[in-house]
Amino acid sequence: MTMMTHGLALTLALAAGAAPGHRASAPRAIAQDSVARGDSTGKHKHGGRNAGDGHKWISYDANSHTVTFKLVAGSRRAKTRYNFNGYTDGTATLVIPPKTAVVFNFVNADSLPHSAAVIADGGPIPAMIERPAIAEAATKSLIAGLPRHATEVVRFTAPANGSFRIVSGVAGDGRSGMWIRLRVDPAAKAPSWLKHT
Repeated sequence: MTMMTHGLALTLALAAGAAPGHRASAPRAIAQDSVARGDSTGKHKHGGRNAGDGHKWISYDANSHTVTFKLVAGSRRAKTRYNFNGYTDGTATLVIPPKTAVVFNFVNADSLPHSAAVIADGGPIPAMIERPAIAEAATKSLIAGLPRHATEVVRFTAPANGSFRIVSGVAGDGRSGMWIRLRVDPAAKAPSWLKHT
């Protein structure tokens, strides 16, 4: 009876892809589930509804109430170089909880210079952006832009609510479609990435 039980356990372990002598388990499913819920470490990756690749760019630390977002200017996977993370003309929205500490890890993947600033939503894209709508929510070289492969960390605190746009401040970029949306949602418990068609 013991040999039969051991043989069955070995068969199940091999079927699950475990090495002989190791017990079959599902740690990956448990780990993914705990990350989706926000486990005891407080780290949370979240793509949200219609997320697409959003989960690759966003992380959330519930303990420190910090949203980290990798903001890629000039992604090669888009139809035009004037994009953020492959999206143009407001076709994607980063939704964040209110009063969060926000970290943008800006990367310029294009050969042309680009920058980023959070501006108010509504109205036409301005020809020139002199300062962001939220204090500190812009790259340092806003008008000149950062060169190819340049990186910069932008840190700011989200307001209690509001709708904004993330736009490149280099002349012509925003009007060429280089902008996505940022929404601070008082009902949001974690960040999300929404695609629009």
